[in-house]
Amino acid sequence: MTATPNIADVNDGELPKLAPIINALKCEQTGHIMEAILLYEESISKLSQMAEAEPSRRQLCGKYLKMYEARAKQLRDQVKGHLHTSRMLDHITIERGVRGRSYQRLFGPYLDDGVREAHLNEPHLTESPHFRNLINFLEVLVKNCRYLKYIRLTTQPDAVAPKNQLLMLQQMKNDLAAGNIQMNFQMDDSLHDRKIVLSSGVVIKIGRGLHYFEPVEGSYSLGLCDFDFRKCLATEVDIWKCQAFAKRLKDSEEGEYQASKEDRPELHAYSSD
Repeated sequence: MTATPNIADVNDGELPKLAPIINALKCEQTGHIMEAILLYEESISKLSQMAEAEPSRRQLCGKYLKMYEARAKQLRDQVKGHLHTSRMLDHITIERGVRGRSYQRLFGPYLDDGVREAHLNEPHLTESPHFRNLINFLEVLVKNCRYLKYIRLTTQPDAVAPKNQLLMLQQMKNDLAAGNIQMNFQMDDSLHDRKIVLSSGVVIKIGRGLHYFEPVEGSYSLGLCDFDFRKCLATEVDIWKCQAFAKRLKDSEEGEYQASKEDRPELHAYSSD
């Protein structure tokens, strides 16, 4: 079993610009496993590029590459093992034209204080209604998950207006950062799966992704803000549950799991408590 790398082992004087690695180590040590995996993968990619561009550092980069590739694989295997043992909690059929199927109504029961990370795969984020749907979902997510720390969004790049897409996502990222919630987004041309993965072990798969609502008619129609008033398009929703992806809290002398002072989560700044 590969030991967890230590931040002290990373010599930022030898290898500059190691922010993704440092963040990956911190995420893993604080139990944010899903985000740690992606940050390790980002670090591996950057180290590979550095090794190609600077032959004099190839041996040094190779040492770190081997370490972080092994750790990323171990964490991926851990997550896959959890997903393999998942069980279905609910199957929801949404018929065309029905109302009362907002994100809060459907997913609210699964969004709670146990959620520290949320990973969202949504291939289509190019049009204004897409971004409004995403904003509404983020509002529901942040409002319900008081200890939310990381959001990772994966989508397809907009081939027509890529700058506008990045501008919209960056604005959301900045807003979330003001509440001490870190949002990272990445582009994937081959992305097709639509799902929401929560660190509590809940996996939500929606046939149409976030975009299962019919367009609102008029600028001042019911449903503009409260999505329960919106008519829906036909789709299917599956909700699964597996073991939580967060690390276990430290053992106390009594055998119960206790959080050390460093491990205790903090409420994000958007929490009303």
